Amino acid sequence: MKTIQLSLIASAILYGTVVTADVSNPKGATSLEAISIESLSDIIEKQGKVKDIVEKTEVISKKQIDKQQAITLVEAIERAPGVDVTTNCSMCGIKRVMLNGMRGEHTTVLADGVPFHSTVSSYYGMDALGTGDVESIEIARGSGASLTAPEAIGGTINIVSRRAKKNGMEFDFAAGEQGYRVGSFVGEGITTDGKTGVIVSGMLSNYDQYDRDSNGLNEAPSIKNQIMSVKVTHELTSKDLIDVKVGHSTSDVFGGPIVSESEAYAAWGASGGSANPSFVGGDVRNKYNGDPMGSLEAVKTTRNEAIAKWTHIGNTTTLQTTLAFADAKQESMYEGFDYDNIDKTYFADLKISQMFNNDHFLTYGADFKQETMRAQASAFDNGLIERDDFDYNSYALYLQDTWTINDKTELNLALRAAKITTDFRGQTAQGNEIDETILAPRAHLRYHHNDYMTSRLSGGIGYRSPLTFFESEHGLLDNGFAVDISKIEKSKSAAYSLSFDRGPLSLTAGGAYTQVENLAYIDNDIDPTKPTLRNFDSKLAVKNGDIVGSYALTPTMTLSAGYEQYWYDTEYKNLLFIAAVEKQGRLMFDYEEDGWNAMVQATWTASRNLGDYGYNDRFNDDALTLPKNTKAPAFTTVDIKASKEITKTFSLYAGVKNLFDYVQTDKETPLFYEDDGAGGAAFDVGHIWGPLRGRMAYAGIKAKF
Repeated sequence: MKTIQLSLIASAILYGTVVTADVSNPKGATSLEAISIESLSDIIEKQGKVKDIVEKTEVISKKQIDKQQAITLVEAIERAPGVDVTTNCSMCGIKRVMLNGMRGEHTTVLADGVPFHSTVSSYYGMDALGTGDVESIEIARGSGASLTAPEAIGGTINIVSRRAKKNGMEFDFAAGEQGYRVGSFVGEGITTDGKTGVIVSGMLSNYDQYDRDSNGLNEAPSIKNQIMSVKVTHELTSKDLIDVKVGHSTSDVFGGPIVSESEAYAAWGASGGSANPSFVGGDVRNKYNGDPMGSLEAVKTTRNEAIAKWTHIGNTTTLQTTLAFADAKQESMYEGFDYDNIDKTYFADLKISQMFNNDHFLTYGADFKQETMRAQASAFDNGLIERDDFDYNSYALYLQDTWTINDKTELNLALRAAKITTDFRGQTAQGNEIDETILAPRAHLRYHHNDYMTSRLSGGIGYRSPLTFFESEHGLLDNGFAVDISKIEKSKSAAYSLSFDRGPLSLTAGGAYTQVENLAYIDNDIDPTKPTLRNFDSKLAVKNGDIVGSYALTPTMTLSAGYEQYWYDTEYKNLLFIAAVEKQGRLMFDYEEDGWNAMVQATWTASRNLGDYGYNDRFNDDALTLPKNTKAPAFTTVDIKASKEITKTFSLYAGVKNLFDYVQTDKETPLFYEDDGAGGAAFDVGHIWGPLRGRMAYAGIKAKF
């Protein structure tokens, strides 16, 4: 009984309420009787798997990540249900991850359960989050998806890192078209007594610029990533475990003209600093003949992070202390304007988990998060535009009770009380523009109808403080901007899902509703030359539904399928920066036998009315006479990959992404002009609705020692 109690405590404390349930096994996990606990590390690693769970959470395993040849976080999750990865800029390649149809800033990225990914890393660092040392990725959708991540109005993405279990090394090298290069290694070691383990990992990756229409400007930028991390786990005593992980990553993005950065600077200097983009005949579909600097967007982000956890397990009570720090730095050039910033995030959490009695399991604690951002730019120093510096602080207490009502029913109730302050230092001198205290309740109910059918019902409140103009715009604006934010965003959400798992068939269907008030958005109406970030004065809602399932045709062949649909309020659509997915379907075939593993995956995206997303009044020419299309066609992309285990040490693989070479630019360039509000035309790069990279074949080798 003591072992079971320890298992239950450890499972609840490690990631709060972010728990795991593979969609191919909706009922979740192994029964208690089947678990064998050998060490303290094993106990903690089995968090979320020791009993059936309450929340609906999709899990992407390391095996699935490898099948998709996903070298970054966004590549690993972009095919998951309820996930829409959008590219918001064809020049700089900025990606945002939408969960349940909510905007990218409403998604919280957790590292081993710690919500300390910064504002900066959420819009330029997503491509710098590698998968080399990742054990799995957990996606929990809905407001209040984690006790320690209330900003997750859309949901959370928890990156679970590997824990050392043996002595060994892994290498993976791949190369392909479009300058595709990947090299990664993972080394793990464990002492003879099993009490200390070390994981060391590193990854280098590269994509070249991609210019489909050969007009001299890319539709997808070059991206170079470097990632390194070290994780140490040590059992101090039979009841005390220390986890420490440090990481360093850089992401270098170069977009715009098909020239080197040095050539762009040289041309800019020769022209006297004139940075005006222009095209033959004034049409973006023709050759670019303007100053290279007028279209250059170069962004380098550097991130250093550290997480330290101490876990003490008692007979019926567990204490966990977490400290985390992240330092993210951005150095960038936007079309002739320089912009740098440093974003520092601190996080601390003290959590206690207690077996109150046979029916109630309590989790309670306190956490603190601080984020500060300081920016530097010539335009700031010259007084041309205002700074976007900010200070953010959050202090919170939380309590959660997991109540096992009977063998079929489990109820999870949680309450979080937080005080939030935000000071937009570069915009006003009044002090904290936001200073609020909020109570955020949440409830999850799980009910087993029988041995193979389970219902999950959840509802909760989330909240988030808007922090920067960059959350809604992808670069520095020539005439500056203003921030007029005085309220936090608040959300209410409800979700239901029904899972069926019997024999060769697994099926999960569900739906969710999210309502947001005080949504931050960019207002261009008052002064089109100087947009303002402000709170929207009406409530907005998003509804979504999805169904995913798999069927084992034979012991070696599996067919999987999924469909999802979103219903957005009209006003919400118009406030999105990019055209979101409305209907999408997926079909995947998987084969595994005798060292062979093959995968074919097709993704269909329905047509959309782009006018609903603010794509009206966009033109191909600077005279504003040749309008862009406002209807996005339906399209399908197909990815394939096959691997073969040559020996127990070496495997070879090859694959093709976007097999049938479907690219938006063949139908319409993402470049456009629009009215600048002052009688002229403004150039922009975000008329995006489809894939911007074409077919890419690759091959690689993987080795395990």
